[in-house]
Amino acid sequence: MIKTTITGIIALLFFISCQKKEEAKPLEPLSIAPVPAVAVEQFSGQRAFDHVKALTDFGPRPPESEGYQKSLSYLEKHLHALGWKTRRSSFKSTTPVGAINFTNLLARYSPDRDPDWRASPPFIVSGHLDSKRYPDKVFLGVNDSGSSTGVMLEIARVLSENKGAALNVELVFFDGEEALLEDMVFKKDGLYGSTNYAQQLRKRNSLPSLGIVIDLVGDPKVDLLIGADSHPAAIAQTQKAVKTLKLDDAVKLAPGSILDDHVPLIVFANLPVLHLIGDFEKMPYWHKEGDTLEKISPDALENTGKLTLQILHQFTRPKN
Repeated sequence: MIKTTITGIIALLFFISCQKKEEAKPLEPLSIAPVPAVAVEQFSGQRAFDHVKALTDFGPRPPESEGYQKSLSYLEKHLHALGWKTRRSSFKSTTPVGAINFTNLLARYSPDRDPDWRASPPFIVSGHLDSKRYPDKVFLGVNDSGSSTGVMLEIARVLSENKGAALNVELVFFDGEEALLEDMVFKKDGLYGSTNYAQQLRKRNSLPSLGIVIDLVGDPKVDLLIGADSHPAAIAQTQKAVKTLKLDDAVKLAPGSILDDHVPLIVFANLPVLHLIGDFEKMPYWHKEGDTLEKISPDALENTGKLTLQILHQFTRPKN
């Protein structure tokens, strides 16, 4: 992800404004099996932290690496044990360093049968699994973005204990969020996994009502930002959730556009999104070898997990 330049902001806002012109319906709470309030309290920051530690032990996770493959297997093992079916969505893409094979991992709660991947549940919760590729140094990417992966795995556990709610969520672990060169450039380098996923999403029989993208959420010393490009109703519900959970001192509205995995979901899938990201400009270790385990905390992971579940709780209500 990267905070966009003035030129980048103009281009990004143009793409998003085009999407908003064709936006078909308002984003309102859905009459489906609700995410119960008790689910919010069931989230464990320590469990999420333990997942991040396990991923860190595999080493760097750039696309095509051994660490990435081990991470995929780890996710599949834990998700399957919780009743989630997974699907590897692999594709090859041209990059500035040549053709690279990427693999997104999709997960649906469906313990008794194979899910229908041609249709979408109401909600997507997503984040990137890959770490930035550095041929000349060891970059573990603990916060960027092992942290979101740990949170998502713990969300999977909580939802599996609230089975009706779990059926309404698809988890997506993106590959190739990071640029292969130094800087991310929209449509040229970076966001490979989310772009491919968004393009495939448009081929389904139905689209989700909301996509949530989380990134860099483990550092307790910086604010968690609500992306300014998020859908207005998603921003409003997030601010309501922040007050409910008394996280006013930890969560703020971002002052401007940030280029991250939510943008392809808006541009290519016309999807209402919520973007939650740690303020990486205040992380001196961002994209450096210092992005290690001691930079994150169970408490920060728990804040993000509970906030995400609280938002899902607010966007669902029992069927009439």
